[in-house]
Amino acid sequence: MKTIRAQLLAGLLGAMLACALVAGAAAYFKVRREANEVFDAQLQQAARMLPTHLERDAKPPLDGSELDEEIVVQAWDVQGRQIYASHPVTLPRADLPGFHDLQAHGREWRIYGVLAGDRYVQAAQSVAFRRKLAASLSLGALLPILALVPALGLLIHLVVRRSLRPVEEIARAVGSRSANTLAPLDAHGWPPELVPVVDALNALLARLQQSMDTQRAFVADAAHELRTPLTALKLQLQLALRADSEDKRKLALAKLGERLDRTTHLVAQLLTLARSEDGAPATQAPLADVRLHDVAVQVVRELLPMAEAKDVDLGLDASAPECRVRAVDGDLFILLRNLADNAIRYTSPGGRVDLRIEWRNGAPMLGVSDTGPGIAPAERDNVFRRFHRGDASDPHGSGLGLAIVQSIAARHGATVLLEDGPAGHGLTVAVVFPAQNGA
Repeated sequence: MKTIRAQLLAGLLGAMLACALVAGAAAYFKVRREANEVFDAQLQQAARMLPTHLERDAKPPLDGSELDEEIVVQAWDVQGRQIYASHPVTLPRADLPGFHDLQAHGREWRIYGVLAGDRYVQAAQSVAFRRKLAASLSLGALLPILALVPALGLLIHLVVRRSLRPVEEIARAVGSRSANTLAPLDAHGWPPELVPVVDALNALLARLQQSMDTQRAFVADAAHELRTPLTALKLQLQLALRADSEDKRKLALAKLGERLDRTTHLVAQLLTLARSEDGAPATQAPLADVRLHDVAVQVVRELLPMAEAKDVDLGLDASAPECRVRAVDGDLFILLRNLADNAIRYTSPGGRVDLRIEWRNGAPMLGVSDTGPGIAPAERDNVFRRFHRGDASDPHGSGLGLAIVQSIAARHGATVLLEDGPAGHGLTVAVVFPAQNGA
């Protein structure tokens, strides 16, 4: 691909040459038109002067100094006999007076004829001579311009090079940075045309800085959260190895299995959160027309064994079964599964968890209600932070479920609302999608 400098040079030089050629062509046709007017006047003069001489002398010689040597003058008497010719070239007689164009002797001629008494006189001139003269004059006017082309090309090159110097400065400013230097460029002192480029680069650097900060925080939080369960696993394994009876060993191994399950769940949640926080909005991924009822049915089928094992009534309340949204395939399943999983974990045996699908003020809503302990209003703004646990003594939660829900909802432009449960206790988590996203 050509560089911008090469494109500018080629474009400007090409435009300049094109303008010069157009100017030359315009000059040629203008000079040719004016030359035709002048030479036509000479033809008239040559044809009208000759009869006066013939009246004084039957065969007077025509003084070549009076007329252009390229003008051929001929005269005929009333019988059609040629009585005068200024040039050995014999041209056919045009019977009608006035201007005419004709072909003779392989050339095109411009002729003017006039009747003078009983004589017919015509003056002729080669059209090629006129064209040659017009071309010569036009070329004479064009040559100085063409002679300046090299100098103008050098001048254009210098101007283009100087104009593109700020672009090179931006490239050097960005290229000289290390991978960890994401401070914004100085937005002052740049040409107005480059200010949007600098602003876009600064916005990109800010997003990269935010992404790196998020990744560092995520890795640090993940390492911190994994250290505790891994330490507990090691201690539980040591207890199993030191057990002095089979019953104690089985009990220790059972607790070890429970801790392994919780650690596996934590790792799975970490992976899900990492994928949901990749920074790409849902509009950049393939979207599908998702029926919310189908998503809810899949979640119920997957979590029903877990709910039954805990004696929790898991149900589906779909007042809008045909409600659809445009979403990334699989994202809504992860979102609703995390909401339902959280609700089942925090609901006491004998409680109830309902998946809800409805229209809320014309917008599609996907939510989960439970009869669990709920979340205090003062605590609701904090639960979306990673690894935050409302009840620090709870051994089951990873503190990632609502963070995953918030991340997926944000990618789809949805809003997550925490509300009281339907009966005044418990919790309802409502994910409200944009109204234009519903179908």
